[in-house]
Amino acid sequence: MTGYAEQWNAYVAYKAQAGRGVQASGAGALILPQAGGQGGRMTKNTIADPIIRRDAMQIRGRHGSQKTNGTYNGSVSIGALDPIFAALMRTDWSTADLAITEADMTSVTTTANTIVATSGDWIAKGLQVGNVIRATGLPDAANNGKNLRITGLTASTITVAETLVVNAAPDTTFTITRPGRMLTNPGAGALVKTYFTIEEHEYDLDASEVFTDCVWSRLRISMAPDGVLSTEVAWTGTGKFETKEGAEAPFFTTPTEPTGLSLAAVDATLRVGTEDILELTSFDITIDLQPNAPSVTGPSKYAPDTFLGVQMVSMNLTALRKDMLDVADFIDETPLSLHLLAQENEASPADFFAITVPNFTYGGVDKSALSKQGGPRTVTRNVPTDLVGIDTRGGAFPPSQVMMQVSNAT
Repeated sequence: MTGYAEQWNAYVAYKAQAGRGVQASGAGALILPQAGGQGGRMTKNTIADPIIRRDAMQIRGRHGSQKTNGTYNGSVSIGALDPIFAALMRTDWSTADLAITEADMTSVTTTANTIVATSGDWIAKGLQVGNVIRATGLPDAANNGKNLRITGLTASTITVAETLVVNAAPDTTFTITRPGRMLTNPGAGALVKTYFTIEEHEYDLDASEVFTDCVWSRLRISMAPDGVLSTEVAWTGTGKFETKEGAEAPFFTTPTEPTGLSLAAVDATLRVGTEDILELTSFDITIDLQPNAPSVTGPSKYAPDTFLGVQMVSMNLTALRKDMLDVADFIDETPLSLHLLAQENEASPADFFAITVPNFTYGGVDKSALSKQGGPRTVTRNVPTDLVGIDTRGGAFPPSQVMMQVSNAT
């Protein structure tokens, strides 16, 4: 111990458990990139003694049930939050790098925004609206090696948001790859709750706080000009908590430090409906699993479990005001979809994180106040949790209310 704890000289590490009550340990933990936040906390309810004393004083009460929870601020970077994303979706990541070739589709041609196959079925091969794909082997170099967002899909035709080089000559040597891995909401009966052990280690104290049976239960991603994709992640635990010092600290063995840079808003594209919003000034999305760790009577001071509710999604989008289309969409209760693609600042094909919300309507459209000052007027579109739901269109649209894709295979 060197003295008082410095406010920067610490880290948070987390690792999935084999199950509730099975504390994770050893190697394999991942350091959580963070930029502050409340951190992990252990609290206790208090029990007041009800006896009334004639001397106008009271009898000291008792400690009640024990609670744990934590909140951390940070940012999105490639690979750093993947286990947390999967836990919030209550499922596992898909197999990496889905590849479709001429052996599956015979040949393809391209129009300004489509890739058309002469045979086969893109949907049956695993593609979905909202996926990001890459082409290799196409005869026009400009069509290869870049991230393409699927905005429409039939058995034979992929429609993308990006502009392609038109080539009507059938190409019989190509690969269409959905890079990285996908998360979609699992079906009924297939949801999996994952518990984590979380360590907060302080170097100056040579000590750690260790929280067991923690469930990641909330994620907020936000972005604004000249900033990164900021995050706030939160967990709720059953109350199990301990401290480790000296030879017992740190608790995890050499946790892995993520190496990716934070993804910046300047390299992100947000699409709502059929339009990329080029005038965006701020955006945030929140996924909340509504955790509840109830107190119970009995010999244990911990909650028996952390219970989760349905996945609630809400969003806010603010942009420069240029027309009345968003007002019309609000009036008409127009079903919309949203796709956020955040890419690293590197040569194509860039690594990326993408999130899709395929079925929502606006809950309000609010313009900014008039002002004497110079500057644009803005409009904020809010999407409350009640107006986000499962996509029921079928076919190329999976029955999910959120989808995530990362370009990294592991």
